[in-house]
Amino acid sequence: MEEIDTIIAAAEGEAPEIPDEEENVYSWTFEDNAAIKQADRHVFLFRETIVPPGIREFFGAEDLLPGKKKRVVLWHGESRYDAFIEKTLHTVPKIRMIWKQDLGAVLQKEYPQWLEFFKKNRTESGDTPFIRFTKRPEPGHYTMELEGVSPRQVAGDFQVPWKAGDTVDNNALRAVFRCSLLGTMRRSLATGSLVLIADHAKPGCEDKWIGKVFHFTGMGTVGERGIGSRQNVTLAKSKENGVRLFLFEVFYEGTYVYIGEVELMDRPYRSRQVDSEKNMRDVPVFPLQLVSHKNPPLIKQEQPGPETVRTPSPGTAGSPAAKAVEGSGREAGAAPAGRDAIKEEALRQADGLCQLCGLPAPFTGHDGQPYLELHHIVPPDEGGSHAAGNLVALCPNCHRKMHVLNLQADVTRLRNRVQPGPG
Repeated sequence: MEEIDTIIAAAEGEAPEIPDEEENVYSWTFEDNAAIKQADRHVFLFRETIVPPGIREFFGAEDLLPGKKKRVVLWHGESRYDAFIEKTLHTVPKIRMIWKQDLGAVLQKEYPQWLEFFKKNRTESGDTPFIRFTKRPEPGHYTMELEGVSPRQVAGDFQVPWKAGDTVDNNALRAVFRCSLLGTMRRSLATGSLVLIADHAKPGCEDKWIGKVFHFTGMGTVGERGIGSRQNVTLAKSKENGVRLFLFEVFYEGTYVYIGEVELMDRPYRSRQVDSEKNMRDVPVFPLQLVSHKNPPLIKQEQPGPETVRTPSPGTAGSPAAKAVEGSGREAGAAPAGRDAIKEEALRQADGLCQLCGLPAPFTGHDGQPYLELHHIVPPDEGGSHAAGNLVALCPNCHRKMHVLNLQADVTRLRNRVQPGPG
């Protein structure tokens, strides 16, 4: 109870911790000459929000000096509310907008459920309402509109507009599930779901398939992680609380492969893993299986550009969710996955079969997976890349054959069986 009491006390007038600017970058968008902020705990509890780069010019605050304030007037309906934007005196100054209690009371009255939610939770939620700011003719005056979330859908009625193996970007994922842009576990109250992101492009988690079971590492990439975090508990109790689970895998930064709806097939267990800082730690691992009980989809090696990312338009046309989808698309220059992710992709493509002789792997390893060895069609010392299109999975016998004989017919056969990958 001490943590909850601290939050409530802060809401009643104690100085709150300044919200993190990096996270606030993702909670703002600018479209149709309007700045749109997704409300968070600081909006509801502390009557303030960080104004990140890219939004400051809209409010005329890009040239503020540390310790200085700029007064603004916010209009909601016919009512006027005074506020100000200030640049803090921190070592790394931040620019934040602060409004008075009268406007805070309006937000709390409109969305009482979110006030209660943030009094009891220190984490954010991805399905909070949006605040739209548009300029008025008078300098420093802005119209403020509250855009509530869509009526909450029954979890069982929620449908994902993609099929297994489709690739989407982060904006489309967020718009469909009404969840956060960040994190490997993203809770959405609006859709009754928990989105699970297995990011093979980043270090810190050893998420992997063993047969038809996906072993998903719990929250956190650094340090010891117990089962007790809120998202881990939600996942562990998913069969009891009715939350639906949806799995995505990331092999290339910015590209999310939809795997399908999954379910917890057994109790979570502890595993010793290396975190993103190369330290050993205990982590909870959740064994998952597809609700359909099918094998995971094969991963297409070609990665989508903006014209091929599937971005359906959920919700009402013109809503923030729909606009987030309409403006989506993988950004140019997105970095490829790390070596581990490319290896995982090559093994997934092989699907347990040698890509030269076509026979099943001769045995399974200690991890229960078919044993195949990775081979570069064009060796790196001859200019061959580490991209997926140059990496194949072979049985030990064919692998040795390639290194001893390297017959041109075998090289041609491998090239024909492997689609060109990015890079």
